[in-house]
Amino acid sequence: MLKELVNQLGHELSMKEDILTLTPDHTHYTIPLEDIQVEAIQLEHSYLLKGIIGDCPQVNKEAFLMRVMEANLFGKGTRGAAIGLNEEGNLLTLSLELDYNSSYKDFKDRLEDFISVIDFWRKEALNHQ
Repeated sequence: MLKELVNQLGHELSMKEDILTLTPDHTHYTIPLEDIQVEAIQLEHSYLLKGIIGDCPQVNKEAFLMRVMEANLFGKGTRGAAIGLNEEGNLLTLSLELDYNSSYKDFKDRLEDFISVIDFWRKEALNHQ
């Protein structure tokens, strides 16, 4: 259950008070990690990690989005996650679905990968010309 995974993470990182439970049934959490905030959501048969990469570049936007779509298609630079846009189309987002039976080690490892992907694409968006 997501509650146990998040509680163990909070305990291990000495940040239990920083983790916010966004729903009374403990199915939606916000986990602040460095300058990245990750949402962890328990779905019916899986868990979902969501985060914001940052502003979508406006210069050569189409070329950048083509690169993002290629990354999504081939998993290059996403480690299994998917890059998308928010509803307004101005923010790049990252989502990753995890197996419901994930062990704590797998959850933590995938979360670390997720944060690395956000960091990578933040730099790519900033450096895009």
